[in-house]
Amino acid sequence: MRIDNLTPLMARSLLAALPKAAPGFAVADAETAAARPTPMQGAGTNQPVPSVAMLVTLAAADPAIERRRKEAKDAERGLDALDRLHKELATGTPSVERLREIVEWSENFEASDNPVLAGILSDIELRVRVELAKVDVSA
Repeated sequence: MRIDNLTPLMARSLLAALPKAAPGFAVADAETAAARPTPMQGAGTNQPVPSVAMLVTLAAADPAIERRRKEAKDAERGLDALDRLHKELATGTPSVERLREIVEWSENFEASDNPVLAGILSDIELRVRVELAKVDVSA
């Protein structure tokens, strides 16, 4: 498949992202690769021609970024649960659903390999355990 009407900057960006996202793709010079015609699949080559959707996906998908995004979302979920628990404690007794939510978060807690995020997650988990101990619930 040949991609037409790409700006040189876009072509260089997409081709530069290929070796990072898929180590099997090696492009020596992005400008010459963008300038030469792309052979069609089955025309004497063993590698399939990348599609636009695949190039964009490869450029956008970074497993480390996705992992950090998931870890940050988990941390936010823990903080939100703690915030809701504090609001319920301020108005009286916390609900069973809230306690279950916090226990579930604590049980599914995973440490991060990023030292900064690991410290934050550890602090949240400690606070969760303290709050659960206050209401005599074990995680």
